Amino acid sequence: MKSMPVCDGRGDSTAKKMFLLASMYLCQAIPLGYVFGSLPVIMRESRMSLEGIGGLFILHLPWAFKFIYASWVDKTYFPALGRRRSWIFPLQWVGACLLLIASQTPPETQYGAMYAVLMLLNIVMATNDIAVDGYATDILKPSERRWGNSVQAGARYVGMIFGGGLMLFLHSSMGWSFLCLTLAAVVFLLSLPVLLHKEMKPVRAVSFGGIEKAGVVAFLRRKDVLWLLPVLIAPTAFAFCGFQMRAPMFVDLGLDSKAIGRLLMHYGYPAGLAGTILSGWLLHRAGRDLFMRCFCLLSITLAVSSVYWAQQGSISLWMAAVALSLDSILMGGIQVWGFTLMMRACAGPNAGTGFAVLSSLYIIFPLAMAPFIGKLGDNSGFAFLYTLLAGCMVLGFFVAEASLRFSRNIVNRSVGPEAVVAGISKSKGGMLPVCEEVNNDN
Repeated sequence: MKSMPVCDGRGDSTAKKMFLLASMYLCQAIPLGYVFGSLPVIMRESRMSLEGIGGLFILHLPWAFKFIYASWVDKTYFPALGRRRSWIFPLQWVGACLLLIASQTPPETQYGAMYAVLMLLNIVMATNDIAVDGYATDILKPSERRWGNSVQAGARYVGMIFGGGLMLFLHSSMGWSFLCLTLAAVVFLLSLPVLLHKEMKPVRAVSFGGIEKAGVVAFLRRKDVLWLLPVLIAPTAFAFCGFQMRAPMFVDLGLDSKAIGRLLMHYGYPAGLAGTILSGWLLHRAGRDLFMRCFCLLSITLAVSSVYWAQQGSISLWMAAVALSLDSILMGGIQVWGFTLMMRACAGPNAGTGFAVLSSLYIIFPLAMAPFIGKLGDNSGFAFLYTLLAGCMVLGFFVAEASLRFSRNIVNRSVGPEAVVAGISKSKGGMLPVCEEVNNDN
């Protein structure tokens, strides 16, 4: 049985870890921010159907199904490069090359070729994400996780500021080819910190031969994972759908892509970044349960407000700015919340596999629903769509609350060493899955 040595935590500072994580997550977030942040608005401005925009989310499929081969990524590597570096920077370079190819496939004339290249790009980035998430779980101590997850979610907003805001604003003047070339250069530059550093050792010994032999099914049979799934999915799935359809709805209400890009760049994404950073502190102070309840309340309020805006047939710029800012804050905050729960459940020798499973299931439901939600919006209008989404969000909230209450009852009947072995411990926010230290991971 191979074993990697334990790091005592003194050799690698928290700041060094956060810088490295920021570079790795930004390397994914900036190009994907352009794909997922700009293209839906550009397509809607070209009067493409909501069903077609919903179909764009098929590009998320590699992220939803990366768990299928995650255990192979976890255990296959070149010792000279390191367990995680063997995957991370080579795939970053492949991504840069794909962006160079994408620059020669403008969507206006070669949409099919562009779509194929972007699908390959997402496969590469999703595979890279398995190694990056596993590396983050390996090197972060329990007290560092909420900040590591804030960096992860915050990188998304920095990526969206540049990829989905600035580049959306510049698209009409600079063009697809120039922006793809720029993105390729950015990805290459962000790969350098991984290339030039020596791989950090895990904060605890890593032993190969346990979880990966049991596989994904055995991981999903764990009691702590079984109750964690409805807590992760039920309150977020329909909220994510509402977030994704908000900007296309604003196009129908009279805003063009430049106006939306300006609002996102000036208000939405900076607010999301600030909210994401604040969420690390707020999650520690308020606890997981209260954090989830606040998210659900604000998401339902935004859905009800969207019904009103759709019925009015117009929206002011300042109101659109508020809505997009709240969308970004809620999206960033709930990702910090969700990633923290996932990391606690997955810490161990095959963190990449466990995290891939949970993060895939986290997005697969809104991803699968996206085309149907778009078609429903085409057929019935935004007012009916957001009425339905608001009702589903309320139902999801009660499902999550029931799951939390049920998990507490189980633990209250089995308090003692057995509860720790089962991976469940009390904390401020309720009953949380754990796999290691529980006293400092709040």
